[in-house]
Amino acid sequence: MGSGGGAVRVIHRHRIGERVFMRVSRLTYVGGQPAAVLTWLHLGEGEFPGICVPLDEGLLTHAAPRGRVLLYGGLTVDPRYERAEPLEEA
Repeated sequence: MGSGGGAVRVIHRHRIGERVFMRVSRLTYVGGQPAAVLTWLHLGEGEFPGICVPLDEGLLTHAAPRGRVLLYGGLTVDPRYERAEPLEEA
């Protein structure tokens, strides 16, 4: 699944910590909403989306009229590198 040649890809600006760069990711849908796959889980003989970041469907456009590559007009953020805030006590 992870390296599928016919898969739809999304080109997006991606931030890890303070660094922002262009990234190509596989497009998937989580709960009916588009998402970019950042990592893959390898279980047995299959690959499954691991960490995904949500995409605003309104910011997705086709790179070519009938192509399988989309451009994302927003910025995605890798949650693994975000500073965790302490939980408030109840």
